[in-house]
Amino acid sequence: MLAAAIFLPRLGVRRPVVRTSYSFPSSCSQILRHQVTPPDLLDLRDVKTGRTAGALVALCRIVVVGDTCVSEEGMAAIVERDKRYHVCGGAHGFYDAGELIRKHKPDVLLIEPFLEDRDGIRWIKDLATEFPGTRILIVSRQSERVYAERALQAGAAGYWMKNGSAEELMRAVETVASGKIYVSPMIASLALEKFAQRDTFPRSVDLLSDRELAVLALIAAEQSVGRIAKKLGISRTTVETHCAHIKAKLGYANAEALKHGAGELLGTSARTWQSS
Repeated sequence: MLAAAIFLPRLGVRRPVVRTSYSFPSSCSQILRHQVTPPDLLDLRDVKTGRTAGALVALCRIVVVGDTCVSEEGMAAIVERDKRYHVCGGAHGFYDAGELIRKHKPDVLLIEPFLEDRDGIRWIKDLATEFPGTRILIVSRQSERVYAERALQAGAAGYWMKNGSAEELMRAVETVASGKIYVSPMIASLALEKFAQRDTFPRSVDLLSDRELAVLALIAAEQSVGRIAKKLGISRTTVETHCAHIKAKLGYANAEALKHGAGELLGTSARTWQSS
């Protein structure tokens, strides 16, 4: 009678365990290598999908943060096609994202950090510091040539451009979840050129601080000093100081030259910062 009994805890149904030597994978990389989904626990909330509670424990947990609701839901839908991943939740906007990440502490964070009201590179640093066990995959329209290296140095584990395919996104997710670093072929090529001391990108940009780069991106997006101050949460005086430093470092004679140069360096990708 005891062998046939079914135990019903609050969260699910436990079936008699027939594997005596089974142990859960200890990391996402083990799950991805072995594609394990142990069926020992049945979660009542997932009966309709056929997904067990044991599988949910074993799956890579992912939180998706998009710059819009459509972007967030689209990325989540793509990721959940692969049964090795479980999207714990999604958000768009800085404050909602922070609360969600603290709640779920995901294995992988799929995030668009360059939001209107946030310095993206600084946010990546903060997230990497607060959640060292979470692998951060950046999703962005911002120029790889400018931002990918900085994002990786800030603590990200990968940088994927939004104009890529769904297959490339999943390749990036799998690479990051398995404990490796993901970069596009272009970034890999640039890294090799830099290693060989044949840089194809102006060295002067490397002289800018992360905050100065954020200001430069907003200038390229044709934002005024007042709008830049509001978006970054700093004073107009601080923005003007950053502009002065940028002009000195990049050799621009005046504000007009700075605006023109910002557009040339960062291109149309910077316009994703511009609000309606």
